[in-house]
Amino acid sequence: MPISPHDVIQNLGELPPLPEVATRVIRISAESSASTEQLQDLVRTDQALSSQLLKVANSAMFGRVREVTTLTQAILTLGFSTARSVVLAASVKNLFTRGPVGLQERILWEHALVVALTGSAFSRAMRFPIAEEAFLAGLMHDIGKSVMVLKFPESYGALLRRLQEEGGDGLSMELDAFGFDHAMVGEALLASWNLAEGLEAVARWHHDPLQARVEHQRLVALVALGNQMA
Repeated sequence: MPISPHDVIQNLGELPPLPEVATRVIRISAESSASTEQLQDLVRTDQALSSQLLKVANSAMFGRVREVTTLTQAILTLGFSTARSVVLAASVKNLFTRGPVGLQERILWEHALVVALTGSAFSRAMRFPIAEEAFLAGLMHDIGKSVMVLKFPESYGALLRRLQEEGGDGLSMELDAFGFDHAMVGEALLASWNLAEGLEAVARWHHDPLQARVEHQRLVALVALGNQMA
């Protein structure tokens, strides 16, 4: 009998809460009416987010002659959509790097960021109006792995190392070792955070998009494609 998300939560014990700033960033990212002022007011409350936004705005990528020194300048330099994505990525990164941060945590985060960028790029190339949603979903798709690293650092860490060295079917290995896999855990976590159903669907079905509900299949497929490319 398949394990339900509720069973996964019971097996894992207390799941980590979503940080307040990340919650607000995700809410803003889902609002088409979100404004530059809202984003600026939110970023001001978090020094790390402010620093990250200024760092990206001053990067060689944007070819600035003068240094960007204020959040207003940074958002104007990057554009609202890019600035929001940078803030969102920095917020979600904190979810991947709780506790001791080692090579595995960095690999998980870098993989998530590549999937987010690739999935949103495919969305734009195909002229699907869900590029921002695909970016957020890509960031979140493997959040279940982060939870398992946090909850089972030794046993899950060993499983990840084995996968990196030998390859294999990671989902099957997780099921054999724990009775559930990272996709189930990710779905359970995002459900506990009361996020959009599309994000839950991506977490659960990014290895098998056709299993997702029809209304979520396009988003799941974009992230699955990004995952394969990454």
